Amino acid sequence: MKSKIAVLLVLMLSVSAGSFAQILTPAKWTVELSKKDIEVGDVIEVVFKAKIDKSWHVYSNDFDPDLGPILIEFDFENHASYERIGKVKPINAHKKYDKIWEGDVSYFENTAEMRQKIKVKSLPLHVEGTFDFQTCSDQTGQCVMGDDEFDLNYPSK
Repeated sequence: MKSKIAVLLVLMLSVSAGSFAQILTPAKWTVELSKKDIEVGDVIEVVFKAKIDKSWHVYSNDFDPDLGPILIEFDFENHASYERIGKVKPINAHKKYDKIWEGDVSYFENTAEMRQKIKVKSLPLHVEGTFDFQTCSDQTGQCVMGDDEFDLNYPSK
C-alpha cells in the first residue's frame, strides 16, 4: 500500500511541476510565396511574417552581428527549382542606438516582415529551410531564442 501511495505522490508532483513549465513563444511566424500563379522565369519572394507579443521585439539581420544581440538567420536548402537573388531583407525594421549594446540595432515590434527574392528555374517549385531568431522583452529584459522551419511547394502537393 505504501508503494502505491509513493507512486501516486511522485506522479502528482510530476504533473504539477510540468504545469508550471511554460515555453515562451512571443513571436509567431508564417511563411508564404508572394504570388499565387507562378511560371518558370518569374522572380518572386518568399515572405516571412511574424506577429510579436506586446512589449517584445525581434532583432533583424541588417546590423553589426558583433554588437551582441542575435540577428535573425535564414538557412535555405539548395534545390534545382529556384535560385536565390541577394539576401533576406527586412521590411520596415526600426533602427535605434542601443545604450546596452553601444551601437545601432535594427528590430521589429508588433509585426515583422522579411523577404527573400528567388528566380523560378523549374516547376514544381520547392523551397525549404530553417531560421533562428531572438525575441526580447522591453519590460523584463528577458530574451528567448526561437527557431522555425518552412517548406513551400508550387503547385501544392
